[in-house]
This record gives sequence, C-alpha cells and structure tokens, in this order.
Amino acid sequence: MAIVNEGVVRLSQVDFDGQKRQFSFPTTVVTAANHDAQKTLHDALVAAIDGVTLGNTDFEEYVADRESVRPIILPASASAQVNIQWVVTYVDGVTGAIANVRIPCADITDTTLFAASSNLWDPTDADWIAFVTAFEAYVLSEAGNAVTVSQVAYLQ
Repeated sequence: MAIVNEGVVRLSQVDFDGQKRQFSFPTTVVTAANHDAQKTLHDALVAAIDGVTLGNTDFEEYVADRESVRPIILPASASAQVNIQWVVTYVDGVTGAIANVRIPCADITDTTLFAASSNLWDPTDADWIAFVTAFEAYVLSEAGNAVTVSQVAYLQ
C-alpha cells in the first residue's frame, strides 16, 4: 500500500523587473495535530530560501495557510531575476527516486555560495547548510518519504 501525500508547499518570488515565478514541492499533510510543527518547518525553509536568493517573496502557501505580500515590493538588486534559478536535486530516502525543484532569483552575486570555478553549490557554506537542514526537515518525496539534498546547481 503506497502512502498518498497530499501536502504541498507553493512559493512565488518576484524579481527586480516585477516578474514572478512559482515553485512547489510535496510535504507532510497539515492536520490540527501537526499544524504548529509543520508551520515552524515551513517558516525555516522559507527563511533558508531567502538566504540563497535575491528575489522577494510574492506569496507562500501550504495546506490551510496562504500568506500574500501586498503590495508587491520589488527587490533592490537588479540581479534578482526569475530566470536565474537554483536547481535543487533531492533523493527519496526509501525508493531512491530523484526529483528536482527550481527556485527562482538565485543569488549568484554571493560567490561564497558556489564551489570554486563551478556553477554548483558549496555544501559547506553556512547558507546552504541552513537550506539543506530546513529542506530535508520539511520536504517529502512524491511517495511521501524523507528526502536528502544531493546537489544544487545554478541555472540561467
């Protein structure tokens, strides 16, 4: 019998030009019993994403909760562009299935986020450590299993 996961987090970022990009991934279903814990994990992941991107949050939502930022506040940095993305590759801890999520407005101005001479992340960077910790604590695979971040790459 397969676990059916119905929890989803959807986020949207706005770039310097006012363009928006949404991205989403599966999570634990939010119930009355786990709402507070899931909200804490959700907020930690949103904060970690903010640490590695330049765009501003347009909205964030998960089951039973949607927080919109109105009016839209454009980022100060012209480098904040929705077409500049982090591609996060993660692996299902049980099935080994590989999945990706693209996060817009990647902060490519912070060279400490990158491995030397590479478009790949530096997993020893404090911002990436915070991101991985938050991501792995909150995000589930499509099958509903815990995941492990295997790589983050810059994609333009």
